[in-house]
Amino acid sequence: MSGFKTGNSAGGVMLSYHRETAPEYVINAPPGDFELTRGHTGTSIRHYIEASVAKAKEKGVVVEVEADHVSVSVSSEAVKRISGGGTHRVLSEEEVRSALKYIEDEIREAVSTRNIYFYTIDTCDLIDYSSEKIAVDELRTVFKDLYPASLIERYKDINVVVNGTRIRFDEEKVMRLSLKLMRSIDVSERIYRIIKEMTPWPFGIEIAFDETPVTTDPHELFFVLNELRTRGIPVDFIAPNVGFQKREDFTGDLETLHSRVKTLHEVASFFGSLLSFHSGSGSSPYSMKGKGVHDIIRRAAGGLFKYKISGVYFELLMQLMSRSDIPSVRRLYEEIYDAVIELLEDQVKRKGELYDEVLVKRLEEHRKKSLNGYVRDSESPVFRYYSFLALNIRRNGERYLRNAIVELYLEDKGFREQVDREISALTVAFLDSLGFRGNVRLLR
Repeated sequence: MSGFKTGNSAGGVMLSYHRETAPEYVINAPPGDFELTRGHTGTSIRHYIEASVAKAKEKGVVVEVEADHVSVSVSSEAVKRISGGGTHRVLSEEEVRSALKYIEDEIREAVSTRNIYFYTIDTCDLIDYSSEKIAVDELRTVFKDLYPASLIERYKDINVVVNGTRIRFDEEKVMRLSLKLMRSIDVSERIYRIIKEMTPWPFGIEIAFDETPVTTDPHELFFVLNELRTRGIPVDFIAPNVGFQKREDFTGDLETLHSRVKTLHEVASFFGSLLSFHSGSGSSPYSMKGKGVHDIIRRAAGGLFKYKISGVYFELLMQLMSRSDIPSVRRLYEEIYDAVIELLEDQVKRKGELYDEVLVKRLEEHRKKSLNGYVRDSESPVFRYYSFLALNIRRNGERYLRNAIVELYLEDKGFREQVDREISALTVAFLDSLGFRGNVRLLR
């Protein structure tokens, strides 16, 4: 919050509802009752909202506390995708029903605080990529069984040019997009109706459309926004896949990125929506997604966009602890590192929920680096991608490492001041790089 104050900026604070935070009954449950990755910060939805609002009032800053990634998703699969692995398995109807029931619990707890005004809906796990490979004859038969001919008619006369790209829909394109995206759109509507029924005041909506294996095609973005508008769902922000990889710098061509973002921005603007950029964290807390990237998206989106970062503050904390010359701080860091590696080794050994080839490879790399002595490098991929798990590791039912970090922060004044100073500086660096410094004036 101090960074927002220093930068005279309004901002958003959020935790992912299918990974980072969870209803109180999940947080308070015994180890093993839920996925290790669900609510892995050990902080409930209620506590996070109430603590964020209280801190914002204390600091005198304007923040929006968001229900981020209200998702139909499998938590562990999402975590594996963050680390560069995972799959895009299409969920069953039973899994969808279970997810919607859980979402009701999430929304109920958020609304009970009377301080939630924005939701991000994520149904990317319901996108069906098999439709891209169906032969035209089969495509036509399947489409006819599922959708009315009026759906094709709805797109017949659309002819829009955005940033030199013509948006038109022939019959085959409408059929393929329908089979690929409509289930995801249908469930987004169901989630929106849940939110609307349970939230007795105005709220904003963002659609996450970035959890896909390839960059977003402008026709797909148009189709999603058009179908949501047809259903009466107002979309304030939408997050396409612009080629960002989670926790990695963007290494592609910047001019291509500019053209891509500008095109998607103009498609979103056609519907009165703005772009949101997910996976905004780079290869290190201060890398800013790579040289020039923020300038590109700022220009391409006309300065009107949302930008989300995840994990950088905890990554920064681990770096500070690893470099500390205070014995107690260094010892706790080493305990955290060892516990995370031990957990991951166990996951591989018994092929647990986080097991995949990416994790196996990263552990092998860690072992090779440690051949001449055990290495506890806070920037090694195996730790950087999985260190957050330390917060949910239990001993005698207690999140002992999380508790130790909080205790250290509260009791060691010098360490607390260093952490506060570094987090504020990183926040201001992001505000400056993104062009958000001083944006609070726009609210007056």
